[in-house]
Amino acid sequence: MSTQSTSTLDDLADWTARKEAGSKLLAPVRCLGFWSAVVLPLVLVPMMAAGLAGEYLPLFGALVVANLAGAVLGRDYNRD
Repeated sequence: MSTQSTSTLDDLADWTARKEAGSKLLAPVRCLGFWSAVVLPLVLVPMMAAGLAGEYLPLFGALVVANLAGAVLGRDYNRD
């Protein structure tokens, strides 16, 4: 019979280290997503109120998509 070269604890330590590294790499993306979701409505609402949303429909649509993407990407920002 063969034995495994790594133990379950080593596998768990490797997984934990990878998870922490991935979390550190995603932190700036989450930060940018969160703050874009906060700030973009400050542009979108006045655009709608001024009637510019219809004139600049592609820009307005891109800003709405960016706002939704920011909300999804930033949903776990600074959550401890």
